[in-house]
Amino acid sequence: TKLILLDSLLQETMSSLIGNLKTFLRPSLTVLTRSLNTTTSNKAWLNFSKDQQKTSGHSTLLSKDQSVYEIVTDTVIPSEWDSYLQHKKKLVECAASNQQLKGQLVASWTIVTGDAAFKAFHLYKYEQGWTDIDTTRAAIKQDSEYQALHTAGLPAIREQFSELTKAFSFWPSPDKREGGNVYDIRSYSLRPGSMYDWSNNWARGIQYRSAVRPDVPYAGLFTQLGELHTIYHIWCYKSMADRKACREATWHYPEWNDVVANTVPLVKTMKTRILEPLDFSPTQ
Repeated sequence: TKLILLDSLLQETMSSLIGNLKTFLRPSLTVLTRSLNTTTSNKAWLNFSKDQQKTSGHSTLLSKDQSVYEIVTDTVIPSEWDSYLQHKKKLVECAASNQQLKGQLVASWTIVTGDAAFKAFHLYKYEQGWTDIDTTRAAIKQDSEYQALHTAGLPAIREQFSELTKAFSFWPSPDKREGGNVYDIRSYSLRPGSMYDWSNNWARGIQYRSAVRPDVPYAGLFTQLGELHTIYHIWCYKSMADRKACREATWHYPEWNDVVANTVPLVKTMKTRILEPLDFSPTQ
């Protein structure tokens, strides 16, 4: 009988301790849960819906205007780097003298870190979009001087890759910058079907980055031809130290944590590269 009473008393004591322990831990668990959750109830900046995705293409709903941007990446033979730069500068000048070549060079950069050396990136704008691209393709075939310069520069290039993109409506348009800036070009490969979720979140995110300093955002682009579901975010900084300071300052906005938490699951792969302008680049 004593053993039965002792066992019963022990069970009651343990039940009481467990109950008190749950009560004690509950606030801590609640705090932890809140720190991991995002404020998905907040209204998105653009309010794109899945219904819109069914009836309209990305370029219609997300882009700023009819302009198309071409990103050309040249991987150059190291020993031919100086020769490549000379030929490229002449090619840019030749293209500018022919009014039928509609691609306007916005910027030319080279790698500082984050990728193989001896790479050049060129950003062209076709203001009238696909019409300008068609006009340019036809005009190049008729421009013997341009063709000769283009052919003369080919031996310096190991590989050339081109993508056609559109600009996000909530990003600023790429413009001409002055001074010795560095550019952070961040590329994201998204999961198919996630473009609208990405845009809804980044339409808010760009506001927090711009609040740190308005000239930091340079261009936001998404591919139309090339590696599809690819996003390019290009940021402009005065230096590497300035880049670090601006990025850290963004985290002072509590909502920035939501943008990051909501968009990371949409990404398959990402890459960041630091670039600096070439001498003949319109933007510095």
